[in-house]
Amino acid sequence: MAETPNEVHARRRDERQRDVDELSGRASRVSTVRLVVAIAIIALVAAIVWAPLPRSAWGAVAALVLAFIGLVIVHARIHARRDRALAAVLFNTRALDRMSGKWRAFSSNGERWEPAAHPYADDLDVVGRASLFQLLDATSTRYGEEILARWLLGEPRAGAAATDDDKRAIGAWAADMGRVRERQAAVRDLADRVELREAMAVAGSLLAEAKPDPRSFVVWARMVQQGGGVAPIAGWLRIVAFVLPVLTIGLFVLGLFGKVPRMAFLAPYAASMAVLGGLRPRIGPMLSAASSREAALSRYAELLSLVERESFDAPMLASLKKDLAESGSSATEEMQRLATIVSFVDARENEVFRFMIAPALMWDAWCALALERWRGRAGKAVGKWFAVLAQMEALASLAGFSFERPDHVFPELVDDVVYEADALGHPLIDAATRVANDVRLEGAGTALIVTGSNMSGKSTLLRAMGVAVVLAAAGAPVCAKRMRIGPLRVATSMRVSDSLEEGTSRFYAELKKLKLVLDMARDGGGPVLFLLDEILHGTNTRERLIGARALVRELVALGALGAVSTHDLALAELEAELASHGKHAANVHFQEQVEGEVMTFDYKLRPGVVQSTNALRLMKIVGLDVVAEGA
Repeated sequence: MAETPNEVHARRRDERQRDVDELSGRASRVSTVRLVVAIAIIALVAAIVWAPLPRSAWGAVAALVLAFIGLVIVHARIHARRDRALAAVLFNTRALDRMSGKWRAFSSNGERWEPAAHPYADDLDVVGRASLFQLLDATSTRYGEEILARWLLGEPRAGAAATDDDKRAIGAWAADMGRVRERQAAVRDLADRVELREAMAVAGSLLAEAKPDPRSFVVWARMVQQGGGVAPIAGWLRIVAFVLPVLTIGLFVLGLFGKVPRMAFLAPYAASMAVLGGLRPRIGPMLSAASSREAALSRYAELLSLVERESFDAPMLASLKKDLAESGSSATEEMQRLATIVSFVDARENEVFRFMIAPALMWDAWCALALERWRGRAGKAVGKWFAVLAQMEALASLAGFSFERPDHVFPELVDDVVYEADALGHPLIDAATRVANDVRLEGAGTALIVTGSNMSGKSTLLRAMGVAVVLAAAGAPVCAKRMRIGPLRVATSMRVSDSLEEGTSRFYAELKKLKLVLDMARDGGGPVLFLLDEILHGTNTRERLIGARALVRELVALGALGAVSTHDLALAELEAELASHGKHAANVHFQEQVEGEVMTFDYKLRPGVVQSTNALRLMKIVGLDVVAEGA
């Protein structure tokens, strides 16, 4: 039988942990040998100095020093391999933690991308603590993290207040259903490529302690022969950068042999210093930017090479791979060339080299020339390379979710306005306690009126409905046995709180959210799935019922579809009222089960209107039995 996802990751974790243990033991042994060699070097030197050993003993010292250097190199390589094995252990451990429900302890929760105003982000726990993002995120860069957040937020500007144009665009995948289908196919393709996703996570984990943001490097790379970096370097500099070092070194050598005055080399050396001093305002910023903004170029090259080497089936992945060759040569090769140039730039960090050797060789000029050539050749393509990496990271996050949740299903994406789900559940609820329900919203202008007692599952149902659309639009599987869904935009009013800073009451804050829902239904940007939980509770019963009925009638008339939960049983009369106007509303409910003084819930959705309430019983359970005595 095929391994389960849990077995796959447990096996791979154990294999990588054995690698860690073996490499740790090897590193310890090499360290011991290094110590022995170091002691031998000291002892031999002491013996040469204090004992009458022949001068040839210095050869043995030299051999031991070379052996020590070799051991240092070997030790560093073992530690590098051990770090990679540890990163692989972490990748598989995190996968196991996600499957066991421990993901809520993960540090990356997407809080930085939480928008100031959004039609559904807060109500559906898309970002933040215990959020959908926290469950999904397996990105290694800030750029990849942002792409994942944007997909889950309906692709507005992540982390910013949504403008009117953004609000119309949020979740509007109707205009490009093909893009969502391509993303879904890419997630399917990556789901079983555990080895590739592990390799990406390992390479990404070695970039930096915190998720690096490569966009500053992208901006620098695009500054080709224009402001912000360095002005075009004149062609004469190439000649000067060649002639002056030749003169300096040549005259220095000739001076050693007495062919010219010993200090003759100082003339071209001084000329080199003068030229470099004049160029410093132009080339200094370029060299500093190359040296300081991106210290992990070789590791980015490794990430790029993983994509370049893989053979993909999904069209989107094949297209992303093709984008990496935009500059004419492979992105991996170009990044490796840049890493080599930067290593030469970083040689300037040695003070002796910087002030003595570098001026004689006009080192800074040659480095600047090399960087300018690289930017001219590849700089314009860098942005696309990192965009490819960001999308690959986001897709790998969704693919990991797909692999780890084999009970989830990829929804059937259709162009019709429809929402059908069999055994729909909420993915943030652990499988052991999750209860699934069938949901049907057949066509535009349909609604579910959800009644039920407190804590029976009404809000969870609405959130499960919304989260399924969010995942479907991102290209991910949904928590259901079967789902058929059209291009819906989600708009919710569920969690509402007042704001002392803005001076708004809870009721006024709710009205603003409801206005956003209605505005989206009116704007013509695509069909809206509205999810309204216990709306208008800041006013009296009569006005609450009038307002709620009017709002639902308007939304349905505009072709929106959705669900509204309520304790006002009179709202259930909308089923008959809307039917008389050719629209469709269905009453469904949750109910509690009571045995003696014990009340339980099965969270199963049933047709019709709830016939029981539990508010007084709950008040008595928590000790407010004074209500019961006065009833």
